Amino acid sequence: MKVKLIASDASYDTLAQQLLAHGLELDNDAPLILQEANIWPEHLMCRQGTEYFRIAVRDMIYIESLAHEILVHTPEGTYKAGERLWQLEQLLPPQAFLRISNSVIVAKAHIRSIKPALSQKFLLTLSDGTKVDVTRTYYHAFREAMGI
Repeated sequence: MKVKLIASDASYDTLAQQLLAHGLELDNDAPLILQEANIWPEHLMCRQGTEYFRIAVRDMIYIESLAHEILVHTPEGTYKAGERLWQLEQLLPPQAFLRISNSVIVAKAHIRSIKPALSQKFLLTLSDGTKVDVTRTYYHAFREAMGI
């Protein structure tokens, strides 16, 4: 059985050895994710083409779902994530990331401006100049999270 392991740097090697000793195989593309309690990953494995990269969570500007792909946007470029958007929402630290629509998660630190729009919406400008909408479904949660 293949699992993806998310653990602190201090305990990752020990946990990995224990899992391997019990016959489990570690795979960053595995559908089953084993995450250490109250530990948020510092990096995510993403890919560009056939090459994999460790993307620092602190560098992520926003994550979007387009068709059947999950795209992670950073200052260095755009990468494809192996997880679903709902899985990333659970994996990422809630104090640093916020879901703003059915298809977008933003990094709070990368929000440069918030402009109210009609019909209980906001228009956000992110650090890379991208503009994204906070939809009505997420309007109240966004206001509360941002203290507006």
